[in-house]
Amino acid sequence: MVSVYDKIKNYFYVNKVSYREIKHTAGASVEDYHKALGCRWEQQLKCLLLKTYTDSREEFVVLTIPAQKRADLKSIKGALNAKKIRMATREELKSVTGCGFGELPPVGKIFGIKLLLDKDFLDEKEAFMNAGRVDVSFVVSPLDLQRLENPQIV
Repeated sequence: MVSVYDKIKNYFYVNKVSYREIKHTAGASVEDYHKALGCRWEQQLKCLLLKTYTDSREEFVVLTIPAQKRADLKSIKGALNAKKIRMATREELKSVTGCGFGELPPVGKIFGIKLLLDKDFLDEKEAFMNAGRVDVSFVVSPLDLQRLENPQIV
């Protein structure tokens, strides 16, 4: 079975996305990653798996926000025209993405799901993201990520 880490590397290679890899001490929380990476909070991508419910279907989406922000589920619910929205469970995270807690990257297409990206990232030169492992991160251009994923900007 191919790891999420390898899927991301291949996805970037095939789509000609430049990135830097940073190996660091393992961490799962935003604070752990922040200490390990030494970047500004505004550059650190925090990814959350959400489950949305509309009249016609249920689906998962990856919400990516700056590390210092909290997810505003009410606003996201409105932006998606959803009847209901909630955080995915750890079991759903593993089942849908193959990721454990703290491993989710901002690349929904490799999982067949939509990416929602906070507009503030587009002002940054670099973004620090999870690499599908708790001991490795990637540094990418937010504009490359936008080109690659064509996310809904929130």
